[in-house]
Amino acid sequence: MLILTQVAISNDLPHHIIGFESSSQKKHDGKEGITMTKLVRPQKISDQILSILEERIAAGIYEEGGKIPPERTLAEEFGVSRPSVRVALNILIARQVLEARQGDGYYVSVKPQQDFLQSWQELLGKHSNWETDVFDFSCHIEGCMASLAAERRTDADLKRIDFWRQKFESACESGNLEHQSEADVSFHQTIADAAHNILFSHLSGGLLKMLYRQTRSSIIYSNQTEDPRPKLIAQHRAIYEAILERRPADAAEAAKIHLNYVANSILQNRAYQSRNEHADTLAQKDLKRVQDWK
Repeated sequence: MLILTQVAISNDLPHHIIGFESSSQKKHDGKEGITMTKLVRPQKISDQILSILEERIAAGIYEEGGKIPPERTLAEEFGVSRPSVRVALNILIARQVLEARQGDGYYVSVKPQQDFLQSWQELLGKHSNWETDVFDFSCHIEGCMASLAAERRTDADLKRIDFWRQKFESACESGNLEHQSEADVSFHQTIADAAHNILFSHLSGGLLKMLYRQTRSSIIYSNQTEDPRPKLIAQHRAIYEAILERRPADAAEAAKIHLNYVANSILQNRAYQSRNEHADTLAQKDLKRVQDWK
């Protein structure tokens, strides 16, 4: 259970004041003088709840489009009254972060994230070489996140990273392409979470996830003569082991090697598809010429 930090309420003070600091002043003769009391106003309970809910939404604990726990459940978890929870929820509704559905509870709004992703999609759509920019951007971001994860990861973070690493390997062995793609995205998301920076978590959960689904999945569906999965598995292991052993520089380097391999493989696959399409076009022309023969 998450317990909000509280300070005992003094019986001698109004209820909106729940703490104080004291200091003594000495008179010129060195004797103890009047005790000065500095009142400290605490953060409102509803503001504390608001901060926690915002962090959970940003980190993806409450997923976009998903339902959050009921008001009563949140009140019990935090050990506060339902009106305090309701104030925080109403603020999030006003900010269009949550939406209330009558008789069904509260849901995380998907519109802000959709607008965010749509703006990036429109930007990328205006540039013919957008994939090169995406790989360059991803390489630097992934390296930074892996480095921070190696410095800041907890045991719980490590278990999550290893969980998805193993799921990816299992999906590769079974040949389930959908699970491979999902596990790959989740592996990199858990590394972003292990960096313990909500901006990285939000970036990975939104923009990078969109880019991964548009690009990384194609490496698994590629027509390469060499199966890429053994290398992908080995690269994931290298990243994981560097994070496990708290080697930030090695984690960053392993992430960059991985991204460069993915980028080169996808670009090679694009070139193969282009050559194949060109050959098909020529074959159609050949066929048409033969059909015209009498």
